[in-house]
Amino acid sequence: MKLLKKCFISLFLLFVFSVGTIIVVGTKYKEQVVDFVKVELGKKLSREVKVGTIEYSLFSNFPNVSVDLINLQTHSFKNGDQPFLKLNKVHLVFDIIPLISGGFYISEIILEEGEVNIIYNKLGKPNYDILKPTKNNKSSGTSLSIDDVKLQNVVVSYADWKNGDEYKLELEECGITPTSFVDSVSASFDLEGQILLIQTDGYKSKNILDLNGAFLLWIKNGAVKFDYQGLIGSGDMKLFGEIVPGEKSEKWTISCDLINHKAKKLLSSFPSDFQNTFLKNLKGNLTAKILIEGYKNKKISPSFTIEFDFNKGSFIVDDNSFSDILLRGVYKQPKVNSVKGARVKLNAYSTKYNGILIVGDAEVKDFKSPFISATIRSEFDLSKLHKLALMDDFENLSGNGLLDMSLSGRLKEVFVDRNKKALGDFKSNGTLIVKSVAAQPSDFDYPILIKKGELSFDNKNLLLESFSGSILSSSFEMNGEIKNYLKTVFERAPLAFYADLKMDKMVLEEFIGDDSDSTFKLSKNNYQFNLPQSISLNTHLQLGEFSFRKFNASDIKGLVVLENQQLSFKGLKMKTCNGNAELNGSIHTKQPDQVVYTCQSRLENIDAQQAFYQFENFGQDVLLRKHVKGRISLSTLLIAVSDKQLNLDQNKIYTETKLKIKDGELIQFEPLVELQIFLKEDLKLNFNLSHLKFETLENDIEINHGVINIPEMAIRSKDLNLDVQGTHTFSQDIDYLLKIKHSEIFKANKKNAIDKEFGVIENNDKTATLPLRMQGNMDDPKFSYDAKEKVKGVKQALRNEGKEIVKVFMEEFGKVFNGKKNKSDSTENKIKEDLNNGSVNTKTTLIWDEEENDDEE
Repeated sequence: MKLLKKCFISLFLLFVFSVGTIIVVGTKYKEQVVDFVKVELGKKLSREVKVGTIEYSLFSNFPNVSVDLINLQTHSFKNGDQPFLKLNKVHLVFDIIPLISGGFYISEIILEEGEVNIIYNKLGKPNYDILKPTKNNKSSGTSLSIDDVKLQNVVVSYADWKNGDEYKLELEECGITPTSFVDSVSASFDLEGQILLIQTDGYKSKNILDLNGAFLLWIKNGAVKFDYQGLIGSGDMKLFGEIVPGEKSEKWTISCDLINHKAKKLLSSFPSDFQNTFLKNLKGNLTAKILIEGYKNKKISPSFTIEFDFNKGSFIVDDNSFSDILLRGVYKQPKVNSVKGARVKLNAYSTKYNGILIVGDAEVKDFKSPFISATIRSEFDLSKLHKLALMDDFENLSGNGLLDMSLSGRLKEVFVDRNKKALGDFKSNGTLIVKSVAAQPSDFDYPILIKKGELSFDNKNLLLESFSGSILSSSFEMNGEIKNYLKTVFERAPLAFYADLKMDKMVLEEFIGDDSDSTFKLSKNNYQFNLPQSISLNTHLQLGEFSFRKFNASDIKGLVVLENQQLSFKGLKMKTCNGNAELNGSIHTKQPDQVVYTCQSRLENIDAQQAFYQFENFGQDVLLRKHVKGRISLSTLLIAVSDKQLNLDQNKIYTETKLKIKDGELIQFEPLVELQIFLKEDLKLNFNLSHLKFETLENDIEINHGVINIPEMAIRSKDLNLDVQGTHTFSQDIDYLLKIKHSEIFKANKKNAIDKEFGVIENNDKTATLPLRMQGNMDDPKFSYDAKEKVKGVKQALRNEGKEIVKVFMEEFGKVFNGKKNKSDSTENKIKEDLNNGSVNTKTTLIWDEEENDDEE
């Protein structure tokens, strides 16, 4: 215990002695230290240094003494220019022991609250050459040495007035060791502060970067070397560089490793024209190796290369968000002061585009108008893509897609500016495989189900391979191409299919009726039939079966074109009604309130009753299915108009039909039944007109504005010849000319059983022709004698008889002149026979108004 007390007392006495010694020495040498600062330091400086006051302190840096220079300032090159030093306080710390031997050893200089500006003027001369050149630092028996320099809240800047380069740091704490200001700057820095400005070769940073690390700096004869390790901005950095001046240019070699930096903060210091491209909203973590190398003067600039690894990134462009971004690659910029000619190559990238994962590699050139070459691989849910960008185009869209493609082009001009020239230069290839897709275009009433299919990208076009699926109950297979799909995507042009389409069947009622089992049920009351505007189709169709209302057809082949809401059929061949048919026509739905149909059809050897049934009596209710039997061949032109509910406007139906019926039968055809009744009741003639059989019937029939126009039509049975012509309206108004030739009429006329008003024309074969006009309405038809037809018949008979008389006359009198005698009885019989002959095989045509006037004359 006593020993411990002795030790403690000894140490205390030693401490008191030391402190006392220091106080004595410090007090004794106060005037020498202040004089040294005023005189000796002044002698060593090559320019004037202004100081406000000088303060001596014995205890502020105990055990050393210190001198504070308050409000110190010195110019760079001449009075009044930018100061080299401008400080609120310069704190000089002297070691106490060397003072005893006359040495002034400055162990530490502390610069507080001010600025230090290192400048090269336009002649390349530095401003830091402030000390007079001497062989040593001795003067009047005194010596000067500096161990350490500290900066507290000092702004340090470096400027090259010749090239316009400037760097500025704000240092909260900075330790510099050792320091030389004779002909160079050589120092190590422990830095804590901020980078306020980087300006070089036209580039000027705007945002402040945090700084905390160790920095080595050498500046000599205009050459600058530096080495930094520590925090900069939001991450760690390793920086090494050298700038060496030459006769015509500087040589730059700068290498920088950035480790785990926040991209947004780091990129904020990049050139403004680079920030304003796709990187301006970029967030994430960046690790990179930067290399700047090359020569620099007013005309040339060093190149700029970055090897980078970017992860956990995100950015937003035109309201489209990208997240979980991973980018690995190399960025090269030919000139550090300009992004012109810059390019970035992504060896690998991945991102989530609104939940859709996309991976691949890419290369980007020309950042002002980016040209991108990229590969894209993605497996995605189509419902997400629908919500993201296709809700205007599709009512519903779901399914799975697998994309593997490459593309190149100016994507900003294509995707954002919708530039047509850029769209034309856009290239793509690869594949898109889809499965279990349900797609319903916005202007289509039912979903298209795609079981599977593969799309191959061929620049502007998409090749379709092995597409199979269904629409309602119809299954299909399709191979072909979608031409210029980019116009559909970016210009909302119709989706243009050019394909071979094979379908098992099509039930048209499913598309235009009310299906109670359908998820997409529609009411007949609000149904509006329209062809989709968003789809263009040019396809060679193979359709197994087709049905619409009562119509059925099979083995359908031909060209089908859908464009601008018009569906066209070209050379469409099919089997129907136990015969063959060929159609050329169109259905046009573009007008808002009507559907227009045009069709040229040719039917060969079809069953009459099936044809009248399936074609719904060809749009008329005069000659119906129940009235006809036989085999029909016809060629028809049809033009019709309906409303959007497919109700035909009978006043807007026009047809031209060349009709031929073989082995035909007319059964209970109402005009003939009415004629039969009239003949029986009024003329006491019994004809079976309710069931006529004939070998062939040919005619050209026209329907226009609800009127059926029937030119003269000859119906020939075993014992009855009937010629019919006239008009029959859809409202059952009729105007028929009927000519009946039969032996019973001849007999009745001989017996005067037929009133003379009916003008019976007797024929030389003991038959007679009765011309009748049947007019009014089918509910109450009126029969009358047709005087015009009587006149025409007599004229024709006279023409025929006149020809025969001339012929006989020439024969008889020719023989007389030749000296030959004919038998008078044979000549007389011949003349009588010819005079009794009527027009047995008369061909009657429809008489128009002007023709009727001629006949009357």
